Amino acid sequence: MDQPLKVLWSRLLHLRSSAVALAAASGALVVAERHSRLVRLDPQTGAPLWEQGVEDCWGTTVIAGERCLYLSQAGVLHCFDLHSGQRTWSTPMLRLRHHISVSGSVAFLGGWRGYRPLIRVDLANGELLPGQFPGPAPDSSLAWPLPLRLDLERGCTTDAILIATASEAALLLLDAQTGATRGQWSLPAPVRFPDSGIAFSAGEDGRIAFLSGSRTVMALHPASGVEILWRHERDLPSLPPILTGRTLWLAEDTGVTIIDLDCGVRTEVTHLPPGATSEGVPVSGGALFVRAGNQLIMVNGAGDIAACVRLPARIDRLLPNGRSLVHAIGKGHLTTIDISTTPR
Repeated sequence: MDQPLKVLWSRLLHLRSSAVALAAASGALVVAERHSRLVRLDPQTGAPLWEQGVEDCWGTTVIAGERCLYLSQAGVLHCFDLHSGQRTWSTPMLRLRHHISVSGSVAFLGGWRGYRPLIRVDLANGELLPGQFPGPAPDSSLAWPLPLRLDLERGCTTDAILIATASEAALLLLDAQTGATRGQWSLPAPVRFPDSGIAFSAGEDGRIAFLSGSRTVMALHPASGVEILWRHERDLPSLPPILTGRTLWLAEDTGVTIIDLDCGVRTEVTHLPPGATSEGVPVSGGALFVRAGNQLIMVNGAGDIAACVRLPARIDRLLPNGRSLVHAIGKGHLTTIDISTTPR
């Protein structure tokens, strides 16, 4: 019999905030709610720690070290001190941008659904950095750029950003400060990603998993290049695959497919509640998936359902926070799940 996942707390957001209006980091959780309020919450209890007024709750929140950035749908980028909530700076007139990717001391802002060229903002003062950043054609839909820290020769490191578009069968890695090309790789087909633009899933071993076309699962390691992990016999939805060690997890409408990459053994998990499978995050002992809109299903490596819970509202996004917490946001609710006590 399935065991329940433990719901720690739930918070009514009063409006359906953007799925990316939620950001989490170790010991920190920030969300936009109530039309015009940005709130930092205690991840364990949901208790508010500070709040600040913003233009709307449909923007993008990112935690970057000691800073919290919020890009409102109205086109204002705010920077707050993560601990005190004090507003450090605000930069207006940035409409029709949605992505925020922080690499080192630079914030990259991409367009709504990817159809705007990247611009750069100095994190120290919010000023726009001069010049258009080199990259793909401006009319090509851009995946959410992924920031990376590269190890160079003699122990030196540099900040970079990984770029993919829906029209070019290639990956491009650019230096965040200079725009110089740090890597470029050809692919069998363009990277596949949803309207939200999230294409990449970064693993703990430094590899980045993504879809090339509708059936090929690939991984990039900046030091060694790209590799094909798996060719599926069915079209896959536009969701980032999950790679944990040598295990690959693929969410499909018919269920979940688990692949042991060392021996090529595949496990099909189809004994799930009816409805489409979407969104997934790795957790200790397996992976957590959204099923039928509002059900969380934890699947272990053997393909068994280890735990499940039905939430009161549709889930738009899952966000892990450390090894024990997962936050679920959607349709006016924010719910935090404790997975540390879930039976394996």
